[in-house]
Amino acid sequence: MFDIVYWLVVLSTITAVAFAWGAFLSQTLHKRTKLDEEHEKFEERILELMGQFRHMSAVRLQMLDRKIEELRKLIKQANSLYSQLCVRETELMNSFGNVDQERIENPVEAKQPRREPESVEEVSRVESSQGDSDLSVERKILLMYQEGKDEHQIAKELNMGVGEVNLVLSLFRFRSDSHQ
Repeated sequence: MFDIVYWLVVLSTITAVAFAWGAFLSQTLHKRTKLDEEHEKFEERILELMGQFRHMSAVRLQMLDRKIEELRKLIKQANSLYSQLCVRETELMNSFGNVDQERIENPVEAKQPRREPESVEEVSRVESSQGDSDLSVERKILLMYQEGKDEHQIAKELNMGVGEVNLVLSLFRFRSDSHQ
């Protein structure tokens, strides 16, 4: 009988230890499962945020690419306009050189006194007879100045301010000084 009791105690001890071990493992696995679920939720949230970031950055890059293309087009237009202006400036400088050359060749004509036009219609007739009705305001100012008129007369005839006339004259004086 002692052997049976001995075996019964050993078996009950082993059963109790096995039960305790099973309960311990169950709780540990349950905690891990809970941690794993939280970890998975955290990973999902990180992946979701990364996806949103990628989407936002892709949209921003597309917008930036569009802006770069627009800037390239605007730069091309600006370069084109600049080259046209340079060509126009060269043409104007050549034509001013021709006017100066004509003035040197025909000094008698330049020394003849000019009469002042009395009305706006007469000014129009004088300008059209000279063939410069399609000239720019700057060119008209320069031609009138070369004819010997002062800033006040030019301003009156072109219905401009004296300051505007002075500005145009000073700009073209600077340009002609820099080209010499």
